[in-house]
Amino acid sequence: MIFRRPPGFAGAVFLAGTALAGCRNLPDHRAEALVRKYNEKLIEAYRMGDERIIEGLVGDEEARKILGLIGVKADLGITLDAALTEFHVTGIQRPSRDTVDVLTEERWHYRDRRIGSGATVGQESDDHYFMRYALRKDQKSWVVFKVSFERPPEVGRTEVPNRASPKIFHGMAEPPPQSAPSPATAGKGSR
Repeated sequence: MIFRRPPGFAGAVFLAGTALAGCRNLPDHRAEALVRKYNEKLIEAYRMGDERIIEGLVGDEEARKILGLIGVKADLGITLDAALTEFHVTGIQRPSRDTVDVLTEERWHYRDRRIGSGATVGQESDDHYFMRYALRKDQKSWVVFKVSFERPPEVGRTEVPNRASPKIFHGMAEPPPQSAPSPATAGKGSR
């Protein structure tokens, strides 16, 4: 018996496959919109001192970084007042099927404000960045999985309120070196 496909069968299979693949891919305009939304919500989270504002838009690693910065600022009695003054997408790359990288050039203005009074604390800063936003498919939606500098940032201020290096407040600090356990903790198991 010879099996014959109905007319248009190959075209229907192709269209169905294309539609399914389209559900997984993120068009360029939606990738850019996600990065813009991320920055909008990040500014709000910093200003309000509330990392929950960014939930659902970021992966776990980025959520921890944001929580850390907000926590450090809150411990100092300040919040970060940030403004994105220029934003240009310089490229979009697709390293894999469920990965989209958005490359940008950005200019930001920052100032720290005292919680309660809103008074400016320390120097204001005008910064220039070249960024990579790595977007990933997280179950049913796309999130900002990782944000990194493509080039070293140009940071305007030379000191921050707690006298730490500005690199710490721009996510560039290296993790502390692993040290040997002290004699008091040697041989004890982790809790």
